[in-house]
Amino acid sequence: MRENPRLRLWRRLLPFLIVLLLAGGCSRIPKFIVLEDPLTAAEHVDLGVAYERKGELDLALREYERALRKDGKFYRARVNLGNVYLAKKEYGKARAEYLQALELRPGDAEATNNLSWAAIFSGEGIEEAITRMESVVSGPGGRQPIYLDTLGVLRMRANHPDEAEEAFALAESLCRQAGAVPREGVKNEAPCPEEVLREIEDHRAELRRRFP
Repeated sequence: MRENPRLRLWRRLLPFLIVLLLAGGCSRIPKFIVLEDPLTAAEHVDLGVAYERKGELDLALREYERALRKDGKFYRARVNLGNVYLAKKEYGKARAEYLQALELRPGDAEATNNLSWAAIFSGEGIEEAITRMESVVSGPGGRQPIYLDTLGVLRMRANHPDEAEEAFALAESLCRQAGAVPREGVKNEAPCPEEVLREIEDHRAELRRRFP
């Protein structure tokens, strides 16, 4: 039977916790003890994700930073750290993390998409973000509703309503097709989550209000 990941994590932390308890209860042990971090970079990321899901962003941030101290080229830790900064509305810091992630994986769709939202929320770097997202959606695997929706929002913020509507319309069309069963009886790719479709519809409605 596969061991529970959380149980495995606690097993690795147990010696560390025992030493801390002994340090507090025995006067002979020096007050300052240097201990090696028992967790791997990946385990710090897993712990950060758990904190992030609970809304404990500062604790999540700490774990992603610890992961990067272990492995400065850990793409997932870099993107997740950017996501925390984005949630904390620290857009400059989020942008810096996403750019570093893109140095590790040039043209990566997820990092580019999240970098675009840092531009959208901050209002800075919109044109650059449009160029990056256009490259993503025109590349292999980039023609996805979530990326097309991001491109539409960028174009709307840049006052390009016709191009924004084109991206939104294609995003919505692909989203509605996803998961449908064609005549051959073979499903399309992964179904489009309902919340993604609602978000696309909300953005199209915003576009119509901005540019009636």
